[in-house]
Amino acid sequence: MSGESTADLLVERLDGDIVVVTLNRPQAKNTVSFGMWEAFAQLLTEVEAGTPPRALVIRGAGGYFSSGGDVKNPPARGEGALNLAARLELGQRCIRRLAALPVPTIAAVQGGAWGVSWGLALACDVLIAGEGASFGAPFLKFGLAPDGGVAWFLTRQIGRRRASEIVYSGRTVPAAEAQALGLVSKLVPDAEVIDAALDFARSIGGGNRHASELTKRLIHASDEGSLETALGLELAFCHQLQSGDEARRAREGFIARSAAKKDQA
Repeated sequence: MSGESTADLLVERLDGDIVVVTLNRPQAKNTVSFGMWEAFAQLLTEVEAGTPPRALVIRGAGGYFSSGGDVKNPPARGEGALNLAARLELGQRCIRRLAALPVPTIAAVQGGAWGVSWGLALACDVLIAGEGASFGAPFLKFGLAPDGGVAWFLTRQIGRRRASEIVYSGRTVPAAEAQALGLVSKLVPDAEVIDAALDFARSIGGGNRHASELTKRLIHASDEGSLETALGLELAFCHQLQSGDEARRAREGFIARSAAKKDQA
């Protein structure tokens, strides 16, 4: 494993092609900071510009994902018209880029994901949570409106009425309920969250990076566009992949396994 670090964000490259991002402010339950968002933005730029990794995993240090915005430190910067929301705007850019990243993304949630960090987790393709994890969007209790895309993600994923009840009440959503609502992909024991996320990352595509990348692009486009658009992309991607080494190797492997089974029969 190779890695790099900043004060508030750790970046490790596992097996050479799995990027593990750790929100690293355990003394403050990994509440987000300017430094964290800036480092995350730099990482996204590197991933966007280079060869896509097999997967990107996001976790929190100290067995806790994140409590969201840091209310103890001001979110302002500069003297622009929206300077009081400068930290949020930086985070919004990261969340938008994360959602569109042509790489399978996995949120590994232990403890809790609250406020803007819930939006960060919801922006990922797969969300693996510990059985004791919880989620929440208590913005109204702080005199604020939902941020980090939380209202948008919840409304699209569970509908306006369920999203409204959660956001208006600001209540805690236990992991089991979040899974029942379709907001969590998989529940595992709390101590197994990171291992489960890494195991899933390693399993993606059987090492077929091009197929994984185009699948992410297809899923993202399908979430935003029409069936006609999705079917058009399927044709283009299928044509491209059929001529590549990954599909050829997969076919040869399938034929070899089938032949071996016949010989054993």
